[in-house]
Amino acid sequence: MNAMTDCELQNIDPDDIGDVLVKVEKSFDIKFRGTELMHISTFGELCDHITNKIQLDHSSDCTNQQAFYKLREAIASTAQIDSKTITVNTVLTDIFPKHSRRLRVKKLERHLGFKLDILRPPFWLTLILAIFYVASLAGIYSNWPIGLTGLVLSHTSLWIAHKTGKVLDLQTVGQLAKK
Repeated sequence: MNAMTDCELQNIDPDDIGDVLVKVEKSFDIKFRGTELMHISTFGELCDHITNKIQLDHSSDCTNQQAFYKLREAIASTAQIDSKTITVNTVLTDIFPKHSRRLRVKKLERHLGFKLDILRPPFWLTLILAIFYVASLAGIYSNWPIGLTGLVLSHTSLWIAHKTGKVLDLQTVGQLAKK
């Protein structure tokens, strides 16, 4: 065993241990309750207990945090920017400018190995095509060849709009990491 993890806590000033525990509670937003630490006698046991408590209390936070760091590295690599400049509040439009947005998002998706599905057509276009689709459905009853043609055109147009859309569904890197 490592000499540091074997270190008996009884040989350390209780005030120092108390100061460390207060800092751990503040840093990791956890609380030690009552006699929770009574069974701990070595520094290694204390570290293990803190690690387990953090994993239990913040399992979803840790997952989001891990996703953020992996996403940050992927963005930095594909966009060729310094990863330290990317925070959870970094605006996606700064990383993916409109003129090259589809290309940059596809490059990031290839790097990550999965589709992000964060681009869509403008709302107004989707609305117009949806209205055209509904009107075509109604048109089938009065003139079925024209109604059917309208359905095919509106459906094809919606598909093309979805494939070529450049509007971001999310605003920040943090939102993307959560997704």
